[in-house]
Amino acid sequence: MIGALSLGAVANGTPNHARSLAARSAVSETGLKVQMEKIPSAAKDDLTLDALNIDGESYLDEVADPSSRQLAATPSPGRVTGDGTIVSALSETLEVGALYVVSYDILADGGTRSLFFSNGSGSPFPNSAVAGFTLGRHKILVQAADTDTSAILRVNGDLTFGFFSCRKAEWQVDLPPGSTHPELAALREPGRIRGTGAIVSSLGAPLTVGTAYTLRYEIKANAGAEGLFTSPDAGSPFSFAQLPTDVGHHAITLVAQDSETDAIVRLTGDLTFGYFSCREAGGAAGRQIQMDVASGSARSRSIIYTPDPEVLYVAPWGDDFQGTGAFGSPFASPAAACAIARPGDTIYLRPGIYQPFDIPVSGAPERPITITTLPGEERLAIIEGDMMQHAVHGGEGVEPIEAMRDGIYIKGQDHLHIRNLTIRNVWRGGIFCVGIEEEQHGHHVFAGNAISMTGSSGIYVGGNSSNTVIPLSEDTRLRTVDVLIENNDVSKTNIVTDYNNNTTNPQGVPGGVAEAITVAASASDVVTRYNDVHDTRQYGIDYKAGVRGGAIYGNRVWNVERYGIYLDAGRRFVEDVEVYNNQIWACNIGIVLSREAGSNTVEYDTFVEQTGVEEFVQTLANINIYNNLIWDIEAAGIFCQRHPQKDGPNGEITNVRVNFNTVYNANRLTTGRDLNLSGWSDPDFQAAGIVNGVDFVGNIVWNDTADIRAIDGFSGQVGFLVESNLIGTDPRFVDPVSTPPNLSLRQDSPAIDLISATLARGPFEIDFSGALRQAPISAGAHAILSD
Repeated sequence: MIGALSLGAVANGTPNHARSLAARSAVSETGLKVQMEKIPSAAKDDLTLDALNIDGESYLDEVADPSSRQLAATPSPGRVTGDGTIVSALSETLEVGALYVVSYDILADGGTRSLFFSNGSGSPFPNSAVAGFTLGRHKILVQAADTDTSAILRVNGDLTFGFFSCRKAEWQVDLPPGSTHPELAALREPGRIRGTGAIVSSLGAPLTVGTAYTLRYEIKANAGAEGLFTSPDAGSPFSFAQLPTDVGHHAITLVAQDSETDAIVRLTGDLTFGYFSCREAGGAAGRQIQMDVASGSARSRSIIYTPDPEVLYVAPWGDDFQGTGAFGSPFASPAAACAIARPGDTIYLRPGIYQPFDIPVSGAPERPITITTLPGEERLAIIEGDMMQHAVHGGEGVEPIEAMRDGIYIKGQDHLHIRNLTIRNVWRGGIFCVGIEEEQHGHHVFAGNAISMTGSSGIYVGGNSSNTVIPLSEDTRLRTVDVLIENNDVSKTNIVTDYNNNTTNPQGVPGGVAEAITVAASASDVVTRYNDVHDTRQYGIDYKAGVRGGAIYGNRVWNVERYGIYLDAGRRFVEDVEVYNNQIWACNIGIVLSREAGSNTVEYDTFVEQTGVEEFVQTLANINIYNNLIWDIEAAGIFCQRHPQKDGPNGEITNVRVNFNTVYNANRLTTGRDLNLSGWSDPDFQAAGIVNGVDFVGNIVWNDTADIRAIDGFSGQVGFLVESNLIGTDPRFVDPVSTPPNLSLRQDSPAIDLISATLARGPFEIDFSGALRQAPISAGAHAILSD
């Protein structure tokens, strides 16, 4: 069993870290490991595991070194000069494979060429680890490669250090087997069991006839097993069944046939067991794990819940024909495991490279089918396309199989979880999830994946596979519903492949014309949160062309060629969507709201031909945009756009709230607009009554040149409310020139009274406190709202 945990906390003045403190955990039958994933540079140097409760009982006393003691010394004196000079040495042997945080403060640089780990020169850390030598505090999470106790870092040049530290950044604790249900069995004797019909385990209480129970056990060694079995003739409450004897962990669900309390399992042969457990099966099984991790003032708490699945293994050294899916007999391809997967199954992909695949099966409520990796192997299972030649799928000139255009292809399935994989070099989408006409599917989770080098979207969730219009009425069921997209890293999307090399974007450049994360065309209740979207062509995150319900929050979006976050009703609608607590920087435009309705004759004729619908229904409604931080943008921070070619005076724009956002340096090209509120106030729109209830309230807009370029066509127009914004007045940020900028407000900021009075006047349909409990950022107006 594996549970993914992300612990997040707010750290003031660090807008570059979406999750200022983050950890991941892995739970097996016998152990729990917590490893730090992100530690902010501004955090204090100590890491402490303050609480660890499993099923309501504290296991903190079982953790070795919960305070993570100091393992290195600060140079004395602080100045270190020379070529290859040792900065600091370790005081004890490190654990190979364990994670450590190396942190230091550089006070002065007298001319430095490099600061480096050198595994060949006595460092326990690999050469590939990168050490920064700019002035200020640095923290690097790095894994020990060997047990040397000598030189952690070496310098070529002249640096003065304020402090130096090395601490372990993970904790391990041994756990008893089982779940939240009462334990009903144990090993008859510890470890090795030998004999003919030898009792492995006995029950401690009668079972309930007709109830399903899960037997879980670990086999550490098999010195020859002729049979491991349950048998009512030998005192077991279960029907006769041969159980797996492969080395590894096993989970077998059986139904009790009587209430015997004697020998649950017997062995003929020689096996060494790690544990044995019998507990009631079902949705209530699993472990509840609560952890507190503190780093200075940053504190986080979370609970993970690990269900009770069957397990299938896939490995590059496996066999699709002879393999069974057991740990010692894996399949060779994810496709083979998916072909036999059932609701509640977990498919573990071991490290290696796999071909793209489709998923032809569904999970069930409370029993999803999960495709993931073992703990410690996150993102080491790589779904690898062949980008240009598609040789894997038939060779150049062979018509491609639709499913094989994407890393993972899902069409019309339910309850699938895709976690912790790497997907790259695929023609079209990394994860491509679509629906089926006249049906409704979904309830998926796509989490923790690294996706890059895709010809179209990194992640696509939609009712169909393109922007082709679906004729939807108010009572039409949306095709793809209830999807969570979280904690993914998505980059380098929409590059040129032989799937899209005949397509050009609006700039005339070949390649994909989609987004890094796309939600589109008959999708509902999709939440996109805590993702990193960066270094990519086209757009960042886009909800478009027929989306109802959902949220976009806690994401970081940067180095995107065009728009960071885009709400685009297209020829249909985007309704009931919230966008909040995101960080967007180094994009062409930060947040864009548009309809791209398609009102010219050619597109209208195509629309009618495809759908039989004689008129457009173009709606952008019930949209909340708040608490976002946008900085260093080329052309515009926030843009309410009437598309110049694709938006006519029909449909509606209603209940759109753009409140309490911070926009800083959003006209780097000096030819754009820091703020663009235009288009929707067009006289044709006004005459047709298109707009109603559009608010722009409590926002901060500032440019360090003090030359704010803004278009405001909304003020004073019917249907618009523009008030209580701080535009063109220095908001007095704490440190706007740092990299990244600290846009928290100083105590003398004029924004404090303005926004506080605006909030007091209210009401606003925003739960600021609820948002900030999960919010990964604290900057701009958020410094006030968090009180």
